[in-house]
Formats: sequence, C-alpha cells, structure tokens
Amino acid sequence: MDEMMIRVLYGSETGTAQDVAEQIWKSAKRKELRSTVSSLNDYDIQNLPSEQLIIFVVATTGQGDPPANMKQFWRHLLRKTLPATVFQNLKYGVLGLGDSSYSKFNFAAKKLNKRLVQLGGEELLPIGLADDQHNLGIDAVVVPWIKKLWKEIANVFKISIEDKINKEDLIIERYNISIIEMNQSNPIRIDEQLLDIPYHLNTDIYAQETFINSDVRIGTIVENIRTTSQDHFQDVRLITIEANNINYDPGDVIYIRPKNTAEQVKRFFDILHEHDIKLFPDTIIQVSEKEIKVPFILKRNLTLGEIVEQYWDLNFKPRRSTMHTLSLISENELEKEKLCEFASPIGQEELYDYINRPRRNVLEVLTDFPYTTSKLNITLLFEIMSPIKPRPYSIASSLEDIPNRIQVLVAVVKFKTALVEPRFGLCSKWLASLNNNNKVIFWLQKGTFRFDNNKPMILIGPGTGVAPFRSLLLEKIKKGKDLKECILFFGCRNESKDYHCREDFERLSKKNNLKVFCAFSRDQHHKM
Repeated sequence: MDEMMIRVLYGSETGTAQDVAEQIWKSAKRKELRSTVSSLNDYDIQNLPSEQLIIFVVATTGQGDPPANMKQFWRHLLRKTLPATVFQNLKYGVLGLGDSSYSKFNFAAKKLNKRLVQLGGEELLPIGLADDQHNLGIDAVVVPWIKKLWKEIANVFKISIEDKINKEDLIIERYNISIIEMNQSNPIRIDEQLLDIPYHLNTDIYAQETFINSDVRIGTIVENIRTTSQDHFQDVRLITIEANNINYDPGDVIYIRPKNTAEQVKRFFDILHEHDIKLFPDTIIQVSEKEIKVPFILKRNLTLGEIVEQYWDLNFKPRRSTMHTLSLISENELEKEKLCEFASPIGQEELYDYINRPRRNVLEVLTDFPYTTSKLNITLLFEIMSPIKPRPYSIASSLEDIPNRIQVLVAVVKFKTALVEPRFGLCSKWLASLNNNNKVIFWLQKGTFRFDNNKPMILIGPGTGVAPFRSLLLEKIKKGKDLKECILFFGCRNESKDYHCREDFERLSKKNNLKVFCAFSRDQHHKM
C-alpha cells in the first residue's frame, strides 16, 4: 500500500484551483508519498479504472461551466457507454472552488461529484465547497477540508501522513531550471516552420502554439479606435483584428493572450538588480521536467526577457502559497514573521487586507520584503511567479458584416486603491497600446448566449456589455432580417461621452426599425 499513487487533478480557469492542487501535491511529497498533479485534460483517461485514489480540485466558470482544461475529461465521463461499475475501485475527494454570488455556485464540482458516484466511485470525504465570498476567502473551506482529507487517507489506506521532510527546510520544486550560457553554440532551438511565416519569433513566444493547436491563431490589428470622448475618465476601444479562415457567431467569445507593459518589465529587472540578483533580459533559460509536466511554451529555450514580458503575470496578486514559499527562504526575522503570518490559516484576513483589498501585485510585494527578495534565484522565481492567463472578450462584430475580421469593445481598466500607484488591467492596457499591423495571439470559443432569431428580443447591454448585441443586430441585418421585434436598452454616463457605437445603433434605428432606449445617468442634476 506504500506504493499507492495519490493523483491530484484540477480544472482551473484563473490558476487558483491549480495552485490549491499543487499545494496538496507538495504536501504529499513532504510526507514522502507517491503523488502526481496535472490538469484533468492532461490526464490519460484510460488509466481511470485502475486508480485507487484521486483528489479533484475544480473551479466553476461562466454559467456553471467546467474550466477549459477540464472539458475533454468531462465529455468522457458523460459517455453513456461507461459501465456503472467503472470506478468501483476508486476512492476520491472533490474540492470545489466557487463564488456564492453566482446562482450556479460550485456547479462544476457538484456535477463531477454526482457523476463519479453514478459510475461506482466512493467518496473518501464529503465534497468541499469553497466560497470566494467568505471573509477568509476560499481558505475558510480549503484548509479544514485538506486537513480532513489527510486524516481519511491515513485511516482508509493505513499509511502514515506525518511529514518526513522538514517543511521549513525544503521547497518542493516543480521543474528543473537551468541557465544556458550565452557563449554556448545555438542556445535557442528555433522551429524551422516559424521562419517561413511573416511573424518575428522574438515578438511572441506563443506563436509556436499555432502548430500544435489549429484553434490558436495569429491576428493583425487593423483598427484601434477610442469610442469615448478624450475628456471622459474612461478609455474604451473598438479594436478590429484581421485573420483568415475564422468562424464565429453572435454571442461567441475571443480569448486573447496579452503581454506585460515595458514599464512593468523594466521594474521587474530593476528589482533584481537592486538586490544584486544576476539575472538579465538576455539570460537564456532552459526548463525541463522534474515533477510536473512542463508547459508546451516553456519546452524550448527562452530568454528571461521573453518569459518576464509574455509568460509571467507581473500584475499577479500573490496567494497564500506565494507567501509560504517566500517565508521558507526568508532569513530576516521581521520579514519571516510577517510572511509566516500571511501563510498561516489565522493570517488570511490580514493577507486579504494586504493583497486583495488594495490589489497589491507581486512586484510590490517583492519591494516590501527586500531582505527576502535578495534570496531569490531563477528556480525560486518559477515557484513564486504565476503565468499570464488569456483574457476573454465578447465579440462585437458580425462575420456577415466584416468577413475575416473580429471586433472587440474593450474598457481600459484603471482605478485607484489605497496604494499610491493606480491599478490597471493587464490585457486592456496592452490592447489599447497596440497599433495597426501589431500581432495578437487569440482563439475563439462558443459563448453562453443562445439567440433564438424566431422570437422577439429584448436586449439589455449597458456600457461594453452591449458588445454581443451589436454582433447579433449587425448579423440580422446582413441576413435581410428586420429589427422591428428587437428592443435594445443601453445605458452609460453621458450621451456625448461614452455612448459606444452610437452611429451603428442610430442607423439601425432609423433604417431597420430597431427600438433603442437609452439611460444616461449623469446627463442631469441627479444620478439616475
């Protein structure tokens, strides 16, 4: 029984479920138990009937949907040909991460748990339903659930769950990280296929994804127009992306891979240099497998500059696990004490006040803990930094109207907190900075809207929320439909400042019988 494998599988959209899953895996490694961790889609489904124990950590997205890196696994579980006894030897635990402000709270985890029971699986412990709305966040459920998980594993499988490795002395590393000297011959392996396309390799490390995933595309910016007046507080853009052989319908979504700003990248390297960490933008990094599967994009050698600009999220808000890792390397008494507090269950309210409330990012945390930061190296950076996640936007255009083009309506996120420096949205700021002929990596995905063109429609879309309805209305007109049974309710602050796509809606109203009702909340003495 000592050779039993504890498999941890996750379905994660923003990275939180992956982080929790990896913490469970690291805990198993400290107990010197055999364990692996991966996304549900990366798991070989054929092995399921032979598994003894699987821990599932699952987030919920959209309208109760499973995350993208779980959908393939979920489709397999729903097959009607699966026998009801396929998991008769499996004991499992399901930990759901959700937000109770949504009606389908933790829906993906609940559906998974129900399906596993239907297929003969046995619950090791009751499903955990973590709630981001709790005062202590998801840790209010995650911490006690994981504690109970280990007790059940010890009782059922008759194994020791004591830490064999002193957790204060060892950081469990996911990958092998090497620095390749600049004077080595041909340190970067360039895929020859990339040399044949009009796209400079060094400008986007994700270009190579187009060769393994036909859904991933390279688009060209052909227009980037501000839809709000110059004196309006918010910058909103209508951005047009051109790409061949694309296909989408009204209500669909585009996922875009953003990059960090040049200012943020410079700040990162300034922090390294201020603490005498000998890592530079042209340092070439090699990542190889150690415990966890290496992401495809890191399988070729990259410069640290490329990784910092395009892979690591410099806007990332550090999690409890980040503070735990920093606490392990800290040698300054005051900093270590504070980091240990942030990493402890009882310190979660204070961590929330320090990180989440002011939206403090990882670079600001490193600045706040200078003695600890000075202990960082390239391997530790891969443990504390988090990858940039692609951002979804509702498509605002119609292929029938503008073939081979996609339009998105993007509000540039910028706001103040208790911190001196304003906060900004990583993707929206980057998109707003793009010029004509700049490239973007993207893919298309079906949205949650389901439009029935045979019924009258009432469309309510304030602000940039009007994007999918603009797509729908433009498509209906191009298909020769009249809009007399469509009513659009649009709201914004000022008619003259942030009435997005005004010309389109006024034209559709005048020529195609669209009924438009607008609410301008600040165009009178009292806010509406």
